[in-house]
Amino acid sequence: MLPRISARHAKISPETKEHIEGVCEKLGQFCDEIIDCEVMIEKSKAGTGVELVLKVPQHTLTASACDENLFKALSEARERMEVQLKKYHDRILVHR
Repeated sequence: MLPRISARHAKISPETKEHIEGVCEKLGQFCDEIIDCEVMIEKSKAGTGVELVLKVPQHTLTASACDENLFKALSEARERMEVQLKKYHDRILVHR
């Protein structure tokens, strides 16, 4: 699953794109039903904001984080998304 990456007021290097793709690939471990992944990066005076949007059947999960360092913000957003994916996956298993 290749994520759609968009940046606002920031430029993204190829190495950073590879890192973001790797993070999104790892999210697939928690749920097999991920339809789409979008990563939005926004640079502001407060720091760099990262928002992850995942689409799974009948739901859209979002997680965001802001930090001065892009990689810390991405890591924090990934951790928040992992929690949501685990809850979603558990809910699906219980419902079956």
